[in-house]
Amino acid sequence: MTIQELKQFIKTYDSSREFNNLCLYDSYYNTKNHELYKKAKDREYRRINPNWAIPTAYYPTIVDSMAGYLMSNVEYAGDESNEAYLKDLLKVNKTDVKDMKTGTLALAFNKAYELVYYTEEKGICFSTINPLQVIPIYSTDIEPILETAIWRREVKGEIRIDVISKDLWQYFKEVTEQVGNRYEKKIIEIAEPKVLTLPACPMIEYRTELIGDKSSFDQVINYVIALDWAISGNSNEIDRLSDAILALGQIIDKKDVEHMDELKVISGLSKDELAPYFVDKNSNPEFRKYVTELLINEIHKHSHVVDWYNVALTGGDTSAKALMTRLFDMNMYSKRIEKVYIDGVYQRLNLLSYYTSTLNGVSLEDVQVNFKRTLPDDITDYLINLKSVDWISNKTKQIMCGLDPDKEAENFEAEAPIINLDEVE
Repeated sequence: MTIQELKQFIKTYDSSREFNNLCLYDSYYNTKNHELYKKAKDREYRRINPNWAIPTAYYPTIVDSMAGYLMSNVEYAGDESNEAYLKDLLKVNKTDVKDMKTGTLALAFNKAYELVYYTEEKGICFSTINPLQVIPIYSTDIEPILETAIWRREVKGEIRIDVISKDLWQYFKEVTEQVGNRYEKKIIEIAEPKVLTLPACPMIEYRTELIGDKSSFDQVINYVIALDWAISGNSNEIDRLSDAILALGQIIDKKDVEHMDELKVISGLSKDELAPYFVDKNSNPEFRKYVTELLINEIHKHSHVVDWYNVALTGGDTSAKALMTRLFDMNMYSKRIEKVYIDGVYQRLNLLSYYTSTLNGVSLEDVQVNFKRTLPDDITDYLINLKSVDWISNKTKQIMCGLDPDKEAENFEAEAPIINLDEVE
């Protein structure tokens, strides 16, 4: 890639909708509602009170809840030829931590990246890369693949730019030069390119959404924005809400006036007649509470993530069966996410297998990946229900409870007391 092509790729990407979406997700994951802060600052400047803002942490709460549910226990199963080597490789790379980190980024941004590489000092490694630092370039195939990745990040005060493909690794940096009376940013090459012979680009892309580039939880962003405003309780916005309700009263049908106590709308009534129904400038706290709870319910409904802080949920039946029922929607949605995300996991394993085969003669191509979700333990419920059932064998009952009958038989045999016949009278 030439410097001119690199500059054009960066310029185009920085102004793209895709990059703007990533910046939006980043701001809400870090609980920075910029519009809310902007309005609060404006009111402070004009000395309008209140001027405080409370951006809620619902976007990271939803993302982290799903990440903990889906990524907390990812199992890698090899065979006799590679089991020990695989275990050591995953341990050295702290795979449990990186699975969670990469998975969380993929859920928050619908794009997460890992760089697979080899060095003499560290050996075979893979590292999680911030999606805001990566510019992906795809092939023109019917099913596009990531051909080249532009990795742009700050290193010791400098902007370094690496262009990485399966054949070549190029090194650049961004510098500022004075041209006449102004300063210009330029990109210069800082090292000779490194030739690679990999089967695929070592920058692996992870996704969680089947359709489009938006996050799996993009649909809840607008609800989070509305919730921020509701909780911040800005009086000026409440005034506008009241004014809107008053304005609506001019187009309400006359027969609806009879139900003013339900509609809370004013329509051509005198001052005395308004008394029972009047909507004043001080918004009812109960109304704000209703709106807040409604928005929170919508956030959890559309994200498919259980609201464990809901009193109605936790205050009722808390048996394993009841909790499993409430987790059904979340579990189904997580399976949908898993089918997309796991493609990146196998890309990682294929690249690792290339390195392990080349350097150590160990193949990782047959390694199986399994996402073990943390679920309520319902074995007690099964035991109680199966206790009185006499038309199912004990072996079947053990299988239904998630037990291994052969293992249980060994345990029973080990626990059986040894009888010394010489001591029997």
